[in-house]
Amino acid sequence: MNKQIKYQIFVLLLSFSLCAQNQYYLSSSTGNDNNNGSQTQPWKTLSKLSNTTLGPGDTVYFKKGDTFRGHYVVNGSGTEGNLITFTSYGSGNQPIISGSSHDDGGGDYREAILVTNHDNMVFDGLEIQNHRTISRSGVGDLVSFGIRIEVSNSNVDLNNFSFRNMTFKNVYALYWVDPADQNAFNDFEVSGLTFISSWGGIINNVIVEESYFTDLQRIGVHIKNTMGKTSTKRNTNFVFRNNEFFQIGGTCVLPIRTENCLIENNIFNQPGAKTNDKMIGRGSAVWNWYSINTIVQYNQAVNAKGILDSHGIHVDHSNVDTFIQYNYMQDCEGGFVEILGGNQRAVYRFNISVNDGWRVNPNWVNSDHTIWLNDKIGGQSGHPSYESYIYNNTVVINKSGNDAFDTAIDINGQNTRIFNNIFYAVNGSGIGNQQGNYSDPNLMMTNNLFFGNIRNNFKTIDTNRIEVNPVFYNEQSGDQYGFQIDASSQAIDAGAAYTGNYAHPAIPVDASTIFANLEEYPTVDFFGNSLSGDSTPNIGASNAKNGEITLSNKSDISTEKVYIQNPMISDKVVLHGVNKSYQYALVDILGRTKQQGFLEAQKDEIILDESLNPGIYLLQLRDKTNTITSKIVVN
Repeated sequence: MNKQIKYQIFVLLLSFSLCAQNQYYLSSSTGNDNNNGSQTQPWKTLSKLSNTTLGPGDTVYFKKGDTFRGHYVVNGSGTEGNLITFTSYGSGNQPIISGSSHDDGGGDYREAILVTNHDNMVFDGLEIQNHRTISRSGVGDLVSFGIRIEVSNSNVDLNNFSFRNMTFKNVYALYWVDPADQNAFNDFEVSGLTFISSWGGIINNVIVEESYFTDLQRIGVHIKNTMGKTSTKRNTNFVFRNNEFFQIGGTCVLPIRTENCLIENNIFNQPGAKTNDKMIGRGSAVWNWYSINTIVQYNQAVNAKGILDSHGIHVDHSNVDTFIQYNYMQDCEGGFVEILGGNQRAVYRFNISVNDGWRVNPNWVNSDHTIWLNDKIGGQSGHPSYESYIYNNTVVINKSGNDAFDTAIDINGQNTRIFNNIFYAVNGSGIGNQQGNYSDPNLMMTNNLFFGNIRNNFKTIDTNRIEVNPVFYNEQSGDQYGFQIDASSQAIDAGAAYTGNYAHPAIPVDASTIFANLEEYPTVDFFGNSLSGDSTPNIGASNAKNGEITLSNKSDISTEKVYIQNPMISDKVVLHGVNKSYQYALVDILGRTKQQGFLEAQKDEIILDESLNPGIYLLQLRDKTNTITSKIVVN
């Protein structure tokens, strides 16, 4: 056989081996590192896996019900069309991977899973923890991560990471820091999932979906670039969709120096939580910093808490094109709108804000805002935000008695536009009376509706204002659907047309394929009513012209005329239109049935089991021919 033929055979065999797809199984309960790593002879430890080089198409299976303690350092990359997959096998609860409470004697690891300069991976159906209690040499005591994806080479860009059906919980550093100490707070890096790039490399194409984040000391997901403020390098194309964040000590999603980030259809429940002495206890659900093209839409942000920030969704320093639209925010301690220094085109539109801005901070009396724009970066004034838009939002404060509160309004920007909003404060609560400062020489304010206790010199800036009751559909409903308007409302056709200074700012949909399904300009309101071609839009988040009412997400429940009165649930599900019998099931985001039973015709309630944990669930109703589903949130 000549050398040329031998070489061709070698290349063929090498090509075959590179395309081979290996499967590795691990079980901490039944495995042994001397096994061959098959399903019948699984390995036992993370260290065995760390010393195994993975290749394109390989799959690693962790046994359900098992806990793997130690440190997994991923060794190897997939390719764009042939990813490496980390998932589970067997039956039972998700396998747990934890960097703490192991027995190697070296203290708790910085993270449970570390990926350095490798890419093209899928993580599916795993639970990640890392509650550090013992110091480890070379690791700071004030850092802890569940999974950390990092670039540490100037010649490396990492691509294509997918996280789905994951659980991130119980991630803590050794100690707590004071959230009022800004320097300590900034340096306190604890998160369930972290992406960090340095040395000029970036991380590109990431999606996190259908995952659950809870009991995290500070951040749910942290995206970071350490190249400095003047660098043009940014991590790109991040999508966060259909996730639930419950009782996160700080922020749920924090994009720092990103370009093209889409955050949609998530539930942010109690960011800034203080459920134990180690929780940081300060955080808006989402905020961005030095980022370009950040779209935050169709989310629910409720019960954000903290001594500073802690709005539903806020815009931090020096971002370009941030769009906050179609979100529902409720009981967020800091307030509704927060736009800090140096931004260009920060947009709040078609949102509903209910009882936001109730903070009591003795060190900063006016720390609770309905609208707050400042011009500071790093404590230095002189950096106003340009072309901020606040329009077609419905802002409601209705707390009475000892719960009544008032807010501040501070506007220090350039060319700020505030139009077509409903500002509504009743029963002893107020908007803006606590403080009102307006330092924008080009403030454009028109066609807003004011009702109740609203600061007078804020109202009088608007010479086209309306001061009437907007006539909400059902303010006592306890959800966003109650803030639609009756057919008699004078908010109908009373808004400024979307032309000239009040034209819709455009979402840069051509900047990335992750925006392919977004509209450049809004064509519907919060409730799905059309805006197209409307030269006399309504004031507020509802553009219904004849009292049309959307009672729930009916599009999710097939053609049946069954709907949920309120998808935000505490003790029972109240249904309408149950004209026949159904079997029902409540299924969590991991696909596990948590409650089931039989719903008789004409019955309109499902009482929740006391043991049912807070979270997102699908309510499934089945008869002989149909299955209909709707998403609910149990508080």
